[in-house]
Amino acid sequence: MRGIAKPPRVVLFISRTPAIMGLLLSRRVARALLSLCGLAAGWVSTLPAQSLPPYSPMNPLAYSRSGLETMPYRDPAAGWRLSIITDYANLIELADIPAGRLLIDAELLRTELTVSRDVGTRTFLFGGLGLNGAYDGFLDGFLNWYHDFTGLQVAGREQRPKNQYLYDLELAGGLHVTPPNPGEWLGDIRLGAGYRFTRHWQMAAWTTIPTGDGPAGFRRGVLTANAIATIRAHFARRFTYEGSLGFGWSARHGALENLERTTFAQVSSGVRARIVGPLHLYSNIVYHSPYYRNAGIQAVDRRELTIDSGGIFKFRRGPEWIVGLTEDLEPSGPAIDVAFRIGARW
Repeated sequence: MRGIAKPPRVVLFISRTPAIMGLLLSRRVARALLSLCGLAAGWVSTLPAQSLPPYSPMNPLAYSRSGLETMPYRDPAAGWRLSIITDYANLIELADIPAGRLLIDAELLRTELTVSRDVGTRTFLFGGLGLNGAYDGFLDGFLNWYHDFTGLQVAGREQRPKNQYLYDLELAGGLHVTPPNPGEWLGDIRLGAGYRFTRHWQMAAWTTIPTGDGPAGFRRGVLTANAIATIRAHFARRFTYEGSLGFGWSARHGALENLERTTFAQVSSGVRARIVGPLHLYSNIVYHSPYYRNAGIQAVDRRELTIDSGGIFKFRRGPEWIVGLTEDLEPSGPAIDVAFRIGARW
């Protein structure tokens, strides 16, 4: 795998400022997104109230199994809604035990485009599509310096060369999965509907259609069905609480089908606070039940616990701008070390 050293030919830095360091997009997609942003002010509704940003896992072992994600409360509005969120993550995990070996070292890109529209006073429809990518990356040196500075040591980083992709899973019994570096690929199409029961409670259900063209190990490859209930409450004038409970189903498939779970649960709890002027801060904790069983590697068999935090800039005109970081707290792997996030919602 060491021969893959040059960056993807279609990768573009959107900005070189530290606030969004690491966010990469293909040139074609960047142009399309900028065009959408230019048009959005004229044909989509502005957000009248507050909610948390959405979250879904980027880790390939998680993404390829579950279609669950958080679903922020959607206020009634005329016209179309649009959101574009890009995450760029650094992933490192190393587990080498008698039961098997897991090593994932990559940097991951995901850009999600979601559109929605009210149908009547309580019902809304939504759909989305994503662009994904996996690369050798460029953040390893910075993160090694950061870990040395803070005293937080990550064993996998100390044993791996800088900025070189590798995905290698080997289990007792001879199962061996080594997906190649895929570059960019399209994600699955998401289609769903939601219903607002009150100003504080909604439910939504959706399916992901296996249209993604990524290699095995990165794509779902099967239909998933998902449903989630979201509650929202405003308190102390500046604060908004949002929590959710969701359930999902996905058929088994691929080389790991004998280890794959088919039903999943997800719980989230988070707060958004208006600090001053257009600046809001948010923090959301998301729990997802285990994706696999009996792999023999704790990093594969355990649940996932993620914290998503950052800032939201909500001006009088235009979209909400989102800048944040996400990090997996559990398990010790396969874990996202850090993901940089930037997005906009109309």
